[in-house]
Amino acid sequence: MFRVGIVKQQDPATGRVRVTFPDREQMQSYWLFVTAPKTQSDKLYWMPDLGEQVVCLMDEHDEDGAVLGAVYSSVDAPPVQSADKWHVAMKDGAAFEYDRAAHALSVALPAGATLTIALNGATLSIDAAGNINLQPANADVKLATSQFTTSINQIISTFNSHVHGGVAAGTADTAAPTTTIP
Repeated sequence: MFRVGIVKQQDPATGRVRVTFPDREQMQSYWLFVTAPKTQSDKLYWMPDLGEQVVCLMDEHDEDGAVLGAVYSSVDAPPVQSADKWHVAMKDGAAFEYDRAAHALSVALPAGATLTIALNGATLSIDAAGNINLQPANADVKLATSQFTTSINQIISTFNSHVHGGVAAGTADTAAPTTTIP
């Protein structure tokens, strides 16, 4: 039986919630599992929030069932209105979106957030101040911290101010640049 209810309790360790059903005089369910697309080799974990409106599949006596997912409402509207977008919006302001029509992936993080990317033992991280840190996987590779403290704006500024002297249209330039890159 299909039922819509409100999450009242969570058990994050077991992936279960208790739900009250307004159409059943606020009857509270037993612990219901929250379904997920994958739980064995690949795993996806995301618990519904307390107070979130969810759809449940219940047995004929409302004694057992599972939470199938949350539903949008006039109170909790969709964050985007496009069938071409996959979008995740977090409570703290972070957002992840892929727009297949525009072929564009965007990640927005709130103030104070950090970003870490790990690949084959190497990590690249950006802290809240915009500092970039690269930790190579190979311990034999030595990278001085100062190599990564130059901001992107400084690099762009250096390249934008780079000029060659004595260049006339249609002539070869053999002069050294007037600006050097650190």
